[in-house]
Amino acid sequence: MLRKIGIVARIALIVTAALFVSQLVVVISYLHGERSPPPSYAIADRIAAVVRLLDETLPEDRQDVLAVARVAGFQVSVVAKIPEGFEDDFSFTRIRTLAQRMVDAHEPGRTVRVGLVDTGLEPRSRFLMTFFVGLRSGELAQFSVSDETTLRIWNVPIGFFAGFFGILVAIIAVFAVARETRPLSHLARAVDQLGNRIEPVQVRERGAKELRTLIRAINDMQGRILGLVNNRTLFLGAISHDLKTYLTRFRLRLEMMPAGAHREKAIHDVEAMEQLLNDVLLFANESSAGSEAETVELNAAVSVSATEAAPGGDMVRLALSPSPLNVRVPRKALRRVVDNLLSNALRYGTNAWMRTEQRDGMACLIVEDDGPGIDEKDMPFVFEPFFRAEPSRNRSHGGTGLGLAIVRQILDAHGGTITLENKAGGSGLVAIVCLPIDAARR
Repeated sequence: MLRKIGIVARIALIVTAALFVSQLVVVISYLHGERSPPPSYAIADRIAAVVRLLDETLPEDRQDVLAVARVAGFQVSVVAKIPEGFEDDFSFTRIRTLAQRMVDAHEPGRTVRVGLVDTGLEPRSRFLMTFFVGLRSGELAQFSVSDETTLRIWNVPIGFFAGFFGILVAIIAVFAVARETRPLSHLARAVDQLGNRIEPVQVRERGAKELRTLIRAINDMQGRILGLVNNRTLFLGAISHDLKTYLTRFRLRLEMMPAGAHREKAIHDVEAMEQLLNDVLLFANESSAGSEAETVELNAAVSVSATEAAPGGDMVRLALSPSPLNVRVPRKALRRVVDNLLSNALRYGTNAWMRTEQRDGMACLIVEDDGPGIDEKDMPFVFEPFFRAEPSRNRSHGGTGLGLAIVRQILDAHGGTITLENKAGGSGLVAIVCLPIDAARR
């Protein structure tokens, strides 16, 4: 399943996994800290130190000690008594720990009270941890501790902004990677199309320097491949033309010979050679830059081929789709596909059944016959040029072994598919051809 995930999705998963793991570590550390013995807090030591200073300082000099002790988030004052309504609150781990440290830091019998005080101010500092510690003079030192020491921006802790901007930067990075890899995706699609057609698929050069160089090399390679294929087609066409000239002369000389069994066999061989040359040239032409695709109605093409193959209609039975099935393919090429399948069905069987239907956005033609079918071991090779599933049978029926190869080549060039399967019980062959429906003509 991982192989089906694209590079952008992979990077997004990596970034997401990294953020998840980092948050998971923080959560685990927090939970583990709640269950472990709480650590020492320096604030308790500071309170104890301030209390000692106040005990050792004369009342008239206490203001200097208080001024030095007061910092952001840590306020100190001396009061005569605890305000009415103050209640101890040990519901939080931090307060419990501080209270215990306070008791441990002072001699027994000294008053130590800890709780939360509602200041009525904004939410972030509304509740302050307040400590009352008894002094030797009988007064009380009041300590108010808040989170004001935490650096904030717009009344929000800076840690929140760090996490938020971290996620934002990760999202921007994923989009940037997607933008940089988009030309690579276009290139992959173009190369995939090149495997099914011979016409060059020019890809626009964009992206990084190395990617532009790769795209330029592939575009040049497509041009060279097209040139080689076209040269091969011209070469085969020239050879075919010259051989046909000699075969025509040979055929004329055979016609002037006295009638006999050898003369008839020689004429038959010449005709077979001409058919082979025609099929080879046709195969070469279909592998080169073909004619322009056009919108063709599949039902009409099937009807025409069936009428010409069996004018009486007794050998070919049709079951056409009630709705039009428009496909984008050269008209002659589609006619060649239908005629080839129909001729094979009638060559090896006595009857043929043809039906059309729509399957998952594809226009499909199903051709069935009542012939002997194809051996399962030969199925993977039937589309190879010049392959004959059963040599003795094919020789008796004629053919060069290029028909199905030409059909496969045409369909590949226009996004179509063909599958062959034997009917249950070996009572015939089923050929299924599917082509994309022309979305503009639905």
